[in-house]
Amino acid sequence: MKKYIIISLGILFIAFLGLFTLGKEALQAFIEVEVKGVRIDPVAQSPVVLLAEKEGKKALPIWIGLLEANAIDKELKQVASPRPMTHDLLLSILTQTKVKIKEVKIIDLRERTYYATLHLTRNKEIVEIDSRPSDAIILALKSKVPILVAAKLLDQQGVVLSGQEGTVERLGIRVQELTPSLASHFNFKGQKGVLISEVIPGSPLATSGLQPGDIIVKINTKEVASVQDFEEALDALKSGSSLRIRFFRDETFKETSFPFYP
Repeated sequence: MKKYIIISLGILFIAFLGLFTLGKEALQAFIEVEVKGVRIDPVAQSPVVLLAEKEGKKALPIWIGLLEANAIDKELKQVASPRPMTHDLLLSILTQTKVKIKEVKIIDLRERTYYATLHLTRNKEIVEIDSRPSDAIILALKSKVPILVAAKLLDQQGVVLSGQEGTVERLGIRVQELTPSLASHFNFKGQKGVLISEVIPGSPLATSGLQPGDIIVKINTKEVASVQDFEEALDALKSGSSLRIRFFRDETFKETSFPFYP
C-alpha cells in the first residue's frame, strides 16, 4: 500500500511540474509592447500604428482606420475632447458597472486582418471580448493597462526599428526585411525580397524611379532575399559598372538600370 502511495505522489508531482511548465510557457507566449506612435504609410496613404517591444528591437505595424488613428494620436498627446467620444463612453459604462479592463492582447492574424481581445474583470471573474486591435489599443491607453502581442506575431510580422540591425541605407535608399505581413499588404506573392522604406531626396538613387514600398527582388543576376543579400550584391559591384535592379510595384515586376558609383 505504501508503495502505491509513493508512486501516486510521484505521478502527481510530475503532473504539477508539467502544469507549471505549461503555465510558464503561456506567460511567455505574449510580449508587452508600447504604442510607438501613428504614422502614414507613404504608399497606401493610410494610417499605421506601431506597437514596439519595451526592451527590444522590433515593432508590429498594424494598418488602421483614420478615425481610430486620430483617437490614438490624441490619447498619446493627451488631448482631451470637449465631449465624450465613443471610446470615452464605453470606458465610462464599464467603470459605472464596476468592470475593469485588465489587459488587451493582439492574438492572431488571419487573411490580412489582426484580431485582439479585451480582458475584463468583474467580481474576480475574467471575461474575454473579441475586439478590433485599434479599439483595444485606444481603451488600453485610456485605462492605462498593458498591451500584449503574441510572440509568434512579433517574430513573424514584426519589423526592425529604424536605425537598428535589420535595416540598411545604401546609395540613398533604406531597405528593411520583408515580413509576410508587409508582403501581403503590398500584394506581393513572392517569397524573397527586401522592402524600400525610404528614398532620400538628392541621393544617387533618388532619380532612379525607385519609391518607398517597392520590393527589390534582384540586383543584376543576384536574387535578393534579405538585407544581407542586398549589401553583398552592392559590395560585389565595381565602380562604373551597370547596376540593374528588378523590383515589384503595383502587382507588376519592373526594372531600372544606371551606372554604379559607390
